[in-house]
Amino acid sequence: MLQELLAGLVWITANVAYGAMVRKGQRGLRRFAAFCLGWPFTLVSFFVIKPTRRVPETDARYALQTELEEERDLLLEIRRDRARRISQHPSSEDGTPEEDRILEEQG
Repeated sequence: MLQELLAGLVWITANVAYGAMVRKGQRGLRRFAAFCLGWPFTLVSFFVIKPTRRVPETDARYALQTELEEERDLLLEIRRDRARRISQHPSSEDGTPEEDRILEEQG
């Protein structure tokens, strides 16, 4: 009786662990072991739970990618703002008054 109870607990724990690993996008031996220990319900979970492809935030590549995306968004916002300012003041060609003054001094 104790053996069946323990086997049931291991089966339930394996299914919960497998589902959590799939949702988090984790891979490896632990996920495979949870899949095997939770058989056959983990086979159903395999088709039902949609995996995510998240990279942990501690990963250097993820941090670099996030920084590049933030810089790209900032550059896009600057370009939008500049286009808006140019469209509001068509007499000024491309630059700000400060840029125009600097160009006149250099030229």
